[in-house]
Amino acid sequence: MKLKYLHHSGFILQDDKYEILIDCCGLRPECGEVQRLAASGRKLYVLASHWHGDHFDSQILRLWPDNVDVTYIFSADILKNVPSSTFEDRLIKYIAKGESCREEHMTVTAFGSTDIGSSFYIEAGGVKIFHAGDLNNWHWNEEEPPEASAQSEREFLAELADICCEVKRLDALMFPIDPRLGRDYTRGAEQFLDKIPVGLFAPMHFWDDYASARAFKRKAESRGCRFAYITAPGDTFDI
Repeated sequence: MKLKYLHHSGFILQDDKYEILIDCCGLRPECGEVQRLAASGRKLYVLASHWHGDHFDSQILRLWPDNVDVTYIFSADILKNVPSSTFEDRLIKYIAKGESCREEHMTVTAFGSTDIGSSFYIEAGGVKIFHAGDLNNWHWNEEEPPEASAQSEREFLAELADICCEVKRLDALMFPIDPRLGRDYTRGAEQFLDKIPVGLFAPMHFWDDYASARAFKRKAESRGCRFAYITAPGDTFDI
């Protein structure tokens, strides 16, 4: 299986028989990636971790020709926060924390977030993958009182403990490396990797600050990970 970076928190997991599109925004019909997916003949799964505009774009529901076999699996908060008219006649499966969706090629389990929606644990093609959505240690400790940062950390560690009860290792992890957090912007990723062994670490949610994302390479590798050294949209890595 391969992991392709698209933008921000958007990725595609690629297998010979299917592809899994996660948290992808900004795709348009004329996009080469859309054309490739539509022409591939592979089963397509489209996942969205929550309703925030940098993770979910309703355009994703209207991109695919009728010949594309597509299944939508969304976090339950999307149904509550996006107008129902957006979904037209699309068949969408919604999952919330603690729920799973079993499909022909994969199983998706929703874990919690420290912001909105869900994080996703995916078992597919014999590999175990985690996409964090907006799960992170959002401490903002350079901008808020120490007690607020401490509370943010407690909330993150509680969610991480829930994940550790079910997930013992991962072949790939997509996790926020968001430089807006200031000097400790990699703290959540470090805490995650200190708890769960990971084969491939892929940074995300770094907007266009590629340098800050790539700066985590040394820390990831010191914890036994391969690091997805992302330089541009379309970069692809073996899992």
